[in-house]
Amino acid sequence: MKTAYFDCASGISGDMCLGALVHAGASFPELVSQLSLLPVKGYRIFSGPVFKNNIKATGIYVDSGESHVHRRLKDIIHIINSSALPASVKEKSAEIFYRLAEAEGTVHGISPEQVHFHEVGAVDAIIDIVGTVICLSLLGIEKVSASPLPMGHGFVQCAHGRIPIPAPATQALLKEIPVYGVDIEGELVTPTGASIITTLADSFGPHPAMKVNSVGLGAGSCDYGIPNILRVSIGTVNSLAASEPIEVLETTTDDMNPEFFTYLWDQVFAEGALEMFFTPIQMKKGRPGTLLTILCLASNKNKILSVLFRETSTLGVRIRKEDRIYCQRKILPVTTRFGEVKVKIGTFEDTPNIAPEFEDCQMLALKHKVPLKTIYQEALCETRTMLSKK
Repeated sequence: MKTAYFDCASGISGDMCLGALVHAGASFPELVSQLSLLPVKGYRIFSGPVFKNNIKATGIYVDSGESHVHRRLKDIIHIINSSALPASVKEKSAEIFYRLAEAEGTVHGISPEQVHFHEVGAVDAIIDIVGTVICLSLLGIEKVSASPLPMGHGFVQCAHGRIPIPAPATQALLKEIPVYGVDIEGELVTPTGASIITTLADSFGPHPAMKVNSVGLGAGSCDYGIPNILRVSIGTVNSLAASEPIEVLETTTDDMNPEFFTYLWDQVFAEGALEMFFTPIQMKKGRPGTLLTILCLASNKNKILSVLFRETSTLGVRIRKEDRIYCQRKILPVTTRFGEVKVKIGTFEDTPNIAPEFEDCQMLALKHKVPLKTIYQEALCETRTMLSKK
C-alpha cells in the first residue's frame, strides 16, 4: 500500500503541503495542467528551491492578484465541481473545505453554509487544497498518516483582527488530534494546513514501518530558529502492517441486565472502539458474570470510559497497553448475477483473505429468493476472478 507520512515537526500549511509533495516526486507541470481545469483565472503558480537553515526544500508560490475576496462554501464547491478534474479529486477537495466550514461555523455560531471564507476563500488557498489532493493522486497515494502537530504561541493578524495562536478555527479542526506545545512564537499550523491533514490522515503517531522511496521537503514562508519545513515520506507499507499501539479496557459485571448489552455495543463503537467482545465468566459467590473487553486507540480511551461508567454497573475498569498487528484491508464492490456485493479483502504476504459483506448477501438472497450461500459463493468466485486479472 503506497503511503505518505507527513512529519509536521515545524507545522503544516497549504503551501508547505504542495512543496513537499512536488519535492517528493509529484510532477509540477502536471499539477499546473490539472489546476488549469479549475474555472479560476488570473493567477500564476511558481515552484523553486528554498533553503531553510541550509537545508534545500521546495517552495510553491501562488500569485492570485486577489484582495479581500470573500467566498461562501457553496461558491468554492461550485468552483471545484464545475471543473473537469477527476471525481475522486473533486470529492476529497470538497470534503476538506466542508470540514473547514464546519470549524469556522462552530467558532462563529453559524452553519457551514453561512460561513464567509476570507483568507481560505482566496484563490491561493483553493490552489493549495485542490493542488495537494491532485499531488496525492499523481503519486498514487492510498493512505496518509502524520505526526502529532506542534502548537506555537503568540498572535496572528487575520480578517477579524489580531487573534491568539492557534487560531480558533484551527483549534476546532484539531479536536481529538494529538498536539503539543513548542516555544516558538508564530502560527505553525494554519487553518488550511489543519483542514488538509485532519481530513486526509487516517492516523497520527510515529513514522510507520515502510520502505521509503522518496522524501519531500516543503518550505514554509516564515523563518524560526528551526528549519521551517514540512517533510513527507513516500513509500510502501508491507501487507502486514506495522505494530500499532492500542489500549485494552476490561471490566466485569454480574448484576447488569444483559438486554442492555446491545445498546452498550452501539454506544462503544460510536465512540471509536476497534473491537468489543463479551466473555461469560464465573465470579465471586459462584455468580455467572460477563467480562467486557474493548480495544481502542489511546485518543478514544476517555470517551469509551465515559460510556462504560455511564451505561454499565461497573465501578472500575482495568486498562493496559498492547500492540496489535493487522493485515492491510480494503473493501471493493463486486458485481454478481444478483447485484453488487461489497467484499472485504485482507492481504498477508500476497495471500488474500476474502470476506463478502453479510448484509449485502442477505439483502440479495431475500430479494431474489435464493439461498444465502449461493450469493456468498458467487461473490467469492467473482472476487477471486477479479484479483487473478490484476
